[in-house]
Amino acid sequence: MKHKAEQRWWQAKKTQLMRKTIFILTTFVILVSCNNSEKTNTTNGKQAIDQIAETTKIQSLIIELKNLQQTITSNDKEKIVGIFEFPISDESFGIYIDDQLFNEQLKSNGNKITRAMFLENFNSISESIWLDQLKNLFYNITIDSLAYKETLEYDAYINTEPCFYSYQIELDKDIITLRMNMNSNRSYQSKILSEDGIPENSSEICEHNLWWIFKFDGRKLHLESISGAG
Repeated sequence: MKHKAEQRWWQAKKTQLMRKTIFILTTFVILVSCNNSEKTNTTNGKQAIDQIAETTKIQSLIIELKNLQQTITSNDKEKIVGIFEFPISDESFGIYIDDQLFNEQLKSNGNKITRAMFLENFNSISESIWLDQLKNLFYNITIDSLAYKETLEYDAYINTEPCFYSYQIELDKDIITLRMNMNSNRSYQSKILSEDGIPENSSEICEHNLWWIFKFDGRKLHLESISGAG
């Protein structure tokens, strides 16, 4: 009888222990599940906030680019000069014009262009920095498309012209590049040579590039440099 009683006692203890173990494991699983759920919700919430912030930033950038477009296409030099922060460094801005007085002033100013110099030589400087082509860039590219695409492009190809332009807006984090490329029309057929005796669509005549680089601080665009090649 004593032996059977001990067996019943040990069986009851085993059952009790099993129930406790199941309870502990169940509680652990629930806690882990809740913790993971909270982490998932937190992660999803952060992602949603980050997405909203990025969307707001892009929309602000688009507004700023449209303001820039209005300034450039206004043809008002007093407004256009406001894009630049003076004095302009010759190292960061590739502004070259064939004017002796201008170049003498540039040298005496330590290779920096003042606001007065810019306004006095506005037409020549506009040609040097391809202001008309920048207008064409804005005319041919829909800025709103930056909301879902980081690079926008347009080729202004005309098959009857020896050269053509292509335009790009490139967004890389806070850096915005407005790029204008002059290209050779390889399909162009002409017997006319240039003054130097080379074809009208040669790379020496047609292939030149220029780009404006801006930095966006979340509210305003700041012109960092103007560079060219070709």
